[in-house]
Amino acid sequence: MKFGFSWLFVFFSLFNFLTPVRGYAKNHTQYFSNGRIDWTNGVIETIGLACPAKNQSNPAQGRALTKREGEALAKENLLNVIREMRIDSENSIGHSMDEANFPVGDLSALLRRAEVVERAFLENGCVKIVVAMKMAGDFAELILPKNIVTINPVQQPLQESRKEESFSGLVVDCRGLAVKPAMVPVILDEDGNVIYGSAYISREHAARSGVVSYLKDLGAAQKNVRVGPKALTVKAIKVVKGRDSDVVISNDDGAKITRNPTNLGFLQKGRVLMVVD
Repeated sequence: MKFGFSWLFVFFSLFNFLTPVRGYAKNHTQYFSNGRIDWTNGVIETIGLACPAKNQSNPAQGRALTKREGEALAKENLLNVIREMRIDSENSIGHSMDEANFPVGDLSALLRRAEVVERAFLENGCVKIVVAMKMAGDFAELILPKNIVTINPVQQPLQESRKEESFSGLVVDCRGLAVKPAMVPVILDEDGNVIYGSAYISREHAARSGVVSYLKDLGAAQKNVRVGPKALTVKAIKVVKGRDSDVVISNDDGAKITRNPTNLGFLQKGRVLMVVD
């Protein structure tokens, strides 16, 4: 009976970790068996559960070993989740890792530095370790495609031959389209012209805050500081066939962005949000 209760306790501890709390209800979070990716805040979290060996003669040493094992398992799970992450519609990080030129040593170094954000001993002596890694910064610099380069800031023309409305950011409503999150999605118009993608954002901004961010709530997205104070909201018409991280918007909406060259400024800074289910 005691054994059954202990493992039931472990199960509910894991369940509580994986269940979204009210404060994260508007975040777009992708869940895995032992972790999650918060695509809104750009954080990967995983859990490691370890239990002490039976008949441990030195309890203090047993706790230390259990903590180390739990942290090692959490970081192993972190690697597994990272492998599943999409870079774009066609490639996962796992695909890139299988290539000969992938910097495995650099990724291993980042995994070793992953932050332990929770360490809790359970009633049965097992330990729950939660580790987290930010997708921005060193991780993004390592993973982002090399074709995302530094771009000089857009200079606003002194005179405009035609007055076009300018915006501070872009919100793309993708609800109902089963869009899959990726680090580098593409937005196209109906004619296949790329409105936003890897060639439009400057690498410094892509590494600092991501190419896009994902949310589940349209109202929250429109008020988000990433795209404010004057965001343009457009509706995605469909996903690109065979590329379910990339979406199509209307030609008219695409023109609202491209007609005014000053709008390229918010694209270069990655001031783009995608609202997904």
